[in-house]
Amino acid sequence: MNGDGRSRRDEQDCLLVGAMWSYATNVLAPAQAIKRALRAWPMAGASLPDVVRRRGLGPHFSRIHRVPHLARNDTEHDHLVREFDRAAEVYAAFVRPFSRPIFEEALMVIERFIPPDGRILDAGCGPGSELRRIARLVPRGEVVGVDLAAGMVNAAYRSARAAGIDNTAFIQADVGALPPEFTNAFDVIYSVLAHHHYPDRRRATLEIYRSLRPGGVYCVVDAGPTWYKAMASPLAKATDPGWIGFLTPAEFARLFSDCGFERTRWYDALPGFGVAVAEKPA
Repeated sequence: MNGDGRSRRDEQDCLLVGAMWSYATNVLAPAQAIKRALRAWPMAGASLPDVVRRRGLGPHFSRIHRVPHLARNDTEHDHLVREFDRAAEVYAAFVRPFSRPIFEEALMVIERFIPPDGRILDAGCGPGSELRRIARLVPRGEVVGVDLAAGMVNAAYRSARAAGIDNTAFIQADVGALPPEFTNAFDVIYSVLAHHHYPDRRRATLEIYRSLRPGGVYCVVDAGPTWYKAMASPLAKATDPGWIGFLTPAEFARLFSDCGFERTRWYDALPGFGVAVAEKPA
């Protein structure tokens, strides 16, 4: 990329970060404070799920992959993550004010599906901020982080080890082409603010379905309501590298059902964001 191209990219990065921080300060933080004060939030479509007491699959991949497992060959989607590779070491600091409150509220839903010995997959783990939180919920299990950007995989590994967390494994892979050994391998698969970067949503969802055990749960934390999709899509398209598009709760439900999932539903988290949940038939 030449100097002018680099300058334009830097300007776009600043615009995107500024928009995220502004929304976090003026909308997400106040909404989270109100929600915590009231100890309640209107749920769309369903109440909170029951606590899952099923025995988990336990650790496996963290015993095999003690260091990051990087891809040997290029993929058709590598160009979508070049900017994420470039920003891997600072990405977490840029997005934390925006992503942290969303994930904190979404975690109230996700954690109810996770047993202490669960084997969990983070699909699009980025630098691993959410993965570290989940890893502490599975002291007798593990979390596997997958990301297409090698820089993110390495950054997530380093941050987990620096925090003393070793029940994890990190693998570079396209969510639309997960490793064959993932078949029926996970109790829960989740993604956080990554689904809108998937270039082939159906293919990725089918891969997630294959990778879940029968009865396993898929949780997607992302933008959802129609009003937010209409408001944020033009900015995301112009500034967010690799952005493909947001789905509404109804569109999530259709996608999941078309790929074989059942009991699809949506849980509101904070304004504009929520958790799309689906289960693989037992």
